[in-house]
Amino acid sequence: MGFRIKQNSSRKIRTHTSIYLTCLILSLIFCTSIQAQESTLTKKFGIGSQGATPAFGGISFRYNGLAPVYLQTVGRFILNDEDGDHMLGAGVSYAIFEHRGKWNEARLYFTLEGGWRYKTQMDLQKDITKTTTLAAGIAFGGELVFSLGGIPLGLNIGIGQGIGREINSSQTKGLAGVYVGAGIHAYF
Repeated sequence: MGFRIKQNSSRKIRTHTSIYLTCLILSLIFCTSIQAQESTLTKKFGIGSQGATPAFGGISFRYNGLAPVYLQTVGRFILNDEDGDHMLGAGVSYAIFEHRGKWNEARLYFTLEGGWRYKTQMDLQKDITKTTTLAAGIAFGGELVFSLGGIPLGLNIGIGQGIGREINSSQTKGLAGVYVGAGIHAYF
């Protein structure tokens, strides 16, 4: 009984500490972004992290030089012993609405995107399964760009519908689903 009480109280302390640190970091971000005096938020290139989940995402590059059309690529390369996971995706976005304020820039957009994924996985019998996935989709999203210490940062979120085909050595199957993705980019 005494061990369970100690375990619950330590869990509460960790939860409270996590909430406190998250609030502290967010308040620092917003306070310093408000202090920025009219920095230029319109930059052509961005680099960051983009994904629907931690398992389906990677490093992202953006090009904003053709506004209101935006280009984005997402890729990753993971090796873990005999397992490998490689992904490359690209998307073309069109801004439906853009607003440029004194301290931030906001845009709503829809995106046509496509992707390729190649995964190798070893099972317990030491058999290697190779899986290739090809997919495409359409998404609707928004992005808020603000300055943090003179560096324009963009936070985005999107929701979309994807369809695709997964092919491995023994079978092929269709894929379809709704996804929610988020990302952060630094523009330069």
